Amino acid sequence: MNASSDDLWPTTRDDFTGDLFGAQREVPSPSKADKPFEIIAASSQLFKKRTLQPESMDVIIKALGTDAVARRILAKGETLATDQCIGVRLNLNVLKSTGVAVHTIHRATSTDGHTKGRGFYRGEVLSYQPVVVLRDVYFNVHQAGRQGIASGTMNKHPMASCDGLYQPTDETLTFDGVQLSFNPKREHLFVDEDGFAVQYAQEVTIMGHRAYARKTIRYFSQATAPEKAGDAPSCVRFKS
Repeated sequence: MNASSDDLWPTTRDDFTGDLFGAQREVPSPSKADKPFEIIAASSQLFKKRTLQPESMDVIIKALGTDAVARRILAKGETLATDQCIGVRLNLNVLKSTGVAVHTIHRATSTDGHTKGRGFYRGEVLSYQPVVVLRDVYFNVHQAGRQGIASGTMNKHPMASCDGLYQPTDETLTFDGVQLSFNPKREHLFVDEDGFAVQYAQEVTIMGHRAYARKTIRYFSQATAPEKAGDAPSCVRFKS
C-alpha cells in the first residue's frame, strides 16, 4: 500500500475523516499457539532513509493563533518532561482552517492503559507541537468511534492516538524508518506502507500526516488485533 492523499495523515484538507488515533479495549494476552506479532530489527531494509523539513515555528505559531482553544492552552505555559507519558493526535481544527499540520499533546489518563488498547486521545490537552518524538509507542484506535466515522453516522472526533514516552527534539531529528498511517475510512488500525497492522514501535517521529517508526516494531496478528466494530470495511492486513 503506497502512501497517498487518501491516508489519514492526509495530504489535502478534503481527506480528513477524524482526528488521528485511541482505543477502549484491552488487547488479550496471546496464547502459546498464537503468533502475536512479528518483530523487525533495525537492520531491516524496510527502514528507509528520509530527509524532511518541518514547518518553521513562525508558521506554527501563526496557525495556532487562529484557534481560540489553542490560544487558551498555550497561555497555560505547560512544559513536557523527558519520558513523560503522553498521547499524540493530529489537530484537524487547525489543519482544516489553516492547512498547517500541528499535533495535539494529551496528558496520559493512566499509567499503562495505552499498552492494553486504551489510548490517551481524551486526556487533558497540554500543548501543541509540529513534530513529536516518542519512545515505547502504542498505536491505539477506538473501534466504535472509527466505525461511526467510517460509516458516516458520526462526525469527526478524537478517536485514536499514538501513545508513548515524550522525547525532546533537537538538531538530530530523524524521519528514517517505517512509514505509518491511519485512515478510519479505509482501515481500523494503524498500518505500514504495505497495509500491515502495527501495534508498537520502540521509537517514532510524528510529523504532518505520517509517523516514522524505528528500531523494534511489533505487528498485530489476526489473533491478537483489536476486533473491528460494526460493518464498515477495513483493508488491514496481518502478518502470518
